[in-house]
Amino acid sequence: MNKLRTVFFFALPWAVSAADPSLLQLLMPDAKVVAGLQVTQAKNSLFGQYVLSHMQIDNTGFQNFTAQTGFDPRIDVSEIVMASNSSADGAQRSWLIAAKGTFDVAKITAAAQANGGAVNTYQGVKLVTYTEPSNPQIQNAIAFLDSSTAATGDLASVQAAIGRQKSSAPTGGPFAQVQQVSSQYAFWFVSTVPLSQFSAVLPNGNSNSAMNNNILAGISQASGGISFGDTVTVATQAVARSDKDAQALVDVVKFFASFLQMNRQQNSQAGQVSAVLDNLQASASGNVATISLGIPEQQLEQMLDTAKETHQASRKPALRIN
Repeated sequence: MNKLRTVFFFALPWAVSAADPSLLQLLMPDAKVVAGLQVTQAKNSLFGQYVLSHMQIDNTGFQNFTAQTGFDPRIDVSEIVMASNSSADGAQRSWLIAAKGTFDVAKITAAAQANGGAVNTYQGVKLVTYTEPSNPQIQNAIAFLDSSTAATGDLASVQAAIGRQKSSAPTGGPFAQVQQVSSQYAFWFVSTVPLSQFSAVLPNGNSNSAMNNNILAGISQASGGISFGDTVTVATQAVARSDKDAQALVDVVKFFASFLQMNRQQNSQAGQVSAVLDNLQASASGNVATISLGIPEQQLEQMLDTAKETHQASRKPALRIN
């Protein structure tokens, strides 16, 4: 069932419409991190078509999944939003992913039940519950609120989402900012969590300490995203605790960009990255730092092709002469 949930909400990324209000209504009002993807717009972009043309999903498990459920996430998902209000120390595990698309509920629930899920009804909504193999105490769920709306997450969050839809509860939390950001990018995010708190998920203890002590500790909020077109634009806006912290972040970004550019002659990949960094824009206004990078779509394709060729070459066995 864990694999079922993972594949179920898989989407191939990569004028933008703001996030669907009916999806935002499902998210917890105290969400600390919210993100979304306009799947249809992303996959219909030049870069999305490039990604689709290079994706070869011939995995037997995926093929069996689509055959059993009648659901192909490459075609049947149009938009995804996700949120979490979990604390940095992991004491509270609360998350939700909601999607718009086309779902054959009867066929999907039958497949879920055959794979160990329990199918029942909660407030009139079809609900599939399952546990994670690595932690049987944690119970997750997939709910089908109608034939075009689905949600998955921990059981409590999914049940609360159903309740919010039934009561037509207004959205809260950071969702006013979400509307603005999601109208600018195909993939977008809004976080009200200080960036230093993300050190809790890093595996290296030294890295954790470095992050807590460096400039990221001064960033309290961030938002941004990726827009697709003739130019693929990656942008973020960070709110710092002071004007000085915002300027320090900009200075650090510019320093690393300059460092990489000085090494552009080392190899072809370094040269490509350096050329991209020529388009980097970083500035501070008060306690807000704005960083953006525009990459011509064709140039991005070339970079990915080069990276793929280099990776494949590194995997070839060395020639042995006996």
